[in-house]
Amino acid sequence: MSCSVVTIFVRMKPYKRILNLLLAAIVALVASSCGEQVDHGGKTPLVGVGNEYLYKEDVEQLLTSNRMIKDSAEFVKEYISHWLEDVLLYRQAKRNVAQSKEIDRLIQNYKKSLLLNLYQERLVDQQLDKEITLEEITSFYENNKAMFRMEESMVKGIFLKLSLKAPKLESVRRWCKSDDPAELEKLEKYTLTNAQIYEYFYDDWQPLSMLASKITLSEDELNNKVASKGMVELKDTSAIYLMNITDYLPVGTQKPLDLAEAEIQELLVNSRKAEFLQRVKKDIYTDAINSGEVVFYGKEQASDQTTAE
Repeated sequence: MSCSVVTIFVRMKPYKRILNLLLAAIVALVASSCGEQVDHGGKTPLVGVGNEYLYKEDVEQLLTSNRMIKDSAEFVKEYISHWLEDVLLYRQAKRNVAQSKEIDRLIQNYKKSLLLNLYQERLVDQQLDKEITLEEITSFYENNKAMFRMEESMVKGIFLKLSLKAPKLESVRRWCKSDDPAELEKLEKYTLTNAQIYEYFYDDWQPLSMLASKITLSEDELNNKVASKGMVELKDTSAIYLMNITDYLPVGTQKPLDLAEAEIQELLVNSRKAEFLQRVKKDIYTDAINSGEVVFYGKEQASDQTTAE
């Protein structure tokens, strides 16, 4: 008996509301049933195209692993729709695009590239020492300072958002400006019950855009206010904003080592990786030449290769 191109399977135990909604949504796709018995390896098919099937268990796994899905029924419905579109389009493409030597060549090139990349990554993971010392990072930074410029403004300090009726504002201003640990402790205790937002970043650079997103000023306007460092106080119709800016790095200035460190480490690891793989390629090449595995046809070619080595 001939089968329809698309077959929706309804031989299912009672399942979650998700798949019941799904089957109701796609039942219109059913064209006819197929009398052949297919071994699905214990899985429950939801939809089939020719000899390709999407199974209930696979869809359930997607739902379980993706906690960001809000509407499960809609997700399943769309997933099956996309799956069908891809499978049907591929079948149509196979019928209309001749299997040419060009396709075979592209497949072979892709396979070769994939194998090379996998092998090189394994070599790197197994044999390359990726540990970069602080001395190496510092040396690279000192010799290449021009490479490291601020691409966005960064600051260090304290940020508070308080209600317009917040108590003890004079004390809060004094605590914000102080570097006395006792004063900072008072500030932290105060913020537990009175601050809508409290950000402490004396020791960590933060993007100025982070502060700008919490207030009613644009980043450019805030740049002008924090350029001289020190206390900045702003007010709008709903809140008071207090900032004590201890350090400020505008766009285009020299990036400090602590901000450049991660970037330098990545550069050095990539450089070491490239040198390692180049050595590996050269060693394999040399071994193949010396063992006679490589045969050059023509005295001139053989002479040129020997000279090059």
